[in-house]
Amino acid sequence: MRTRTYAPWRTLIRWSVSITCCAFCGFVNAQSIERKAAVAAGGSIDSGNASLGWSLGQAASGTYAADELITAGVQQPDEIRLTINMRALLDGPYREASELMDDGLRTSALLPLHEPFTALGYTHSGGGGEQLHPSALSVSGPDAVVDWVLIELRAPDGVTLMATRSAVVQRDGDVVGMDGESPVELPALPSDYRIAIHHRNHLPVLTASVIPLAQGLNSIDFTNGSAATYGNEAQRLRGSVRLLWAGDVTGDGTIKYVGEDNDRDPILQAIGGSVPTNTSSGYVPEDVNLDGVVKYVGEDNDRDPILQTIGGSVPTNTRTQQVP
Repeated sequence: MRTRTYAPWRTLIRWSVSITCCAFCGFVNAQSIERKAAVAAGGSIDSGNASLGWSLGQAASGTYAADELITAGVQQPDEIRLTINMRALLDGPYREASELMDDGLRTSALLPLHEPFTALGYTHSGGGGEQLHPSALSVSGPDAVVDWVLIELRAPDGVTLMATRSAVVQRDGDVVGMDGESPVELPALPSDYRIAIHHRNHLPVLTASVIPLAQGLNSIDFTNGSAATYGNEAQRLRGSVRLLWAGDVTGDGTIKYVGEDNDRDPILQAIGGSVPTNTSSGYVPEDVNLDGVVKYVGEDNDRDPILQTIGGSVPTNTRTQQVP
């Protein structure tokens, strides 16, 4: 992934104005104007029947009669963005031999250009409707696109949603924007946040503590343990690599192999419900390993990853997401 440096704050100008108020003639007279570099500030002055207020933003001017409010200064830019270099790996398509994820959805031309989370019922905050540039799907190798993911910025309480952005994850784990290569930008001010990442059929993860996000490029890596995650066993550990747990076919936050609302039965239903050797294809949650083919039995089937996620031996075990 190509790293870019961003400067989301632009240089702003503040106009310093000297005001003379005439109580007898009822007007405000500007005596001098001086251009200065602006900082984040604001305030107001009241004098007789005139009032002057100023704030950070684009310069504004106007002519007003006496007894009216006069404002001058700048408005905050329409949207401040934070830029994040993020890494995450999905267990379903991950291959230990290559230390990369497979990009079967891309090579099968099944990966949609429009983010899938809105259609799944997710409520965005400042995001939603993102469109992947078609050129991103022509990239192969470690930077090839695997699937869509969703990034959340949460307040320090870990619950209050502050901003969201749909993004895509590459085979090597880099999470990038809609051009398929740039770091992800989220509509939020610099502050302390808890950060979460979601996927359609993998369990999400959330940082265990707040992460200070500032102007410029921020980094967070969910693959190597440098970003501690909330809860217990929030990620699967394969060797020294941490991944999002695979198999939440129903999208209810709990992975179950047997019992009511389990994640195994929808796979059988997707291939017809009666012949376990059947297969089907599509961009669907039953495709746990994200190869574009739904399989119930045989090599690279989508049933086995669910059993592995819950422990591999006791089918009645379950695994629940660690994101509140």
